[in-house]
Amino acid sequence: MLKGKNISLYIVVGLCILVIILFSKFFTTKEVKLYFSDAQAQYLTAEIRKVKTNNLYDNVVKELIEGPESEELEMTIPTQTKLLGVEVKERIAIVNFSKEIQTKHWGGSTGETITVYSIVNTLTALDGIDKVQILVEGVKVQTLVGHLELDNPLTFNSNLIN
Repeated sequence: MLKGKNISLYIVVGLCILVIILFSKFFTTKEVKLYFSDAQAQYLTAEIRKVKTNNLYDNVVKELIEGPESEELEMTIPTQTKLLGVEVKERIAIVNFSKEIQTKHWGGSTGETITVYSIVNTLTALDGIDKVQILVEGVKVQTLVGHLELDNPLTFNSNLIN
């Protein structure tokens, strides 16, 4: 009879541990810096936001697409853009966007730079990412709208931080 009680106790303890692990994985958040454009569209300013840690990289990019909460900051990615996925290989985040990141972009060299480095600076500020490669519809593109070369992965650009 005692063995049956011990087994039941082990099962209950095991289930409690499993619930705690699953809860912490799917319902915890992390404070991250999301980089958005300043009002003059010349520099990036960090906005601190809590983001769910399950699929952290995807969630961070989706928050960028949604835009800033502060009225003093401006969006950097066209809202029609869809995130098709983020994959990290050898500390390089490969971020795949729908074509709207190009076709709905407002253009200009500064606008393109702000968009690209909003993504790059946000992701490289996270643990585990040193560089970012941007894809459109699964394909490497030379530029988003004709100005900034995207052939190779990019690193954090502190010159754009306000």
